[in-house]
Amino acid sequence: MFQSITFEIIGSQRLTCSGCEGRVEHLLKALEGEEQVRAQAGTQRIEILFDRAKLEATAIAERLNQAGYETRAES
Repeated sequence: MFQSITFEIIGSQRLTCSGCEGRVEHLLKALEGEEQVRAQAGTQRIEILFDRAKLEATAIAERLNQAGYETRAES
């Protein structure tokens, strides 16, 4: 079953350009179970659709944290 979640970036490292968006999208697309991801510098949000049978939201948050992005899940 698929689930959608949005992460808001709340730390000092921000998405500042399309390059940052692409980097984050590339990091998350490497996760098994990821179906769709969109990072938005304008809103400082990352939306991801994933398969709950293969991936957990905590693993997504951990990957973002490892990349230096402090986030908060919105949904």
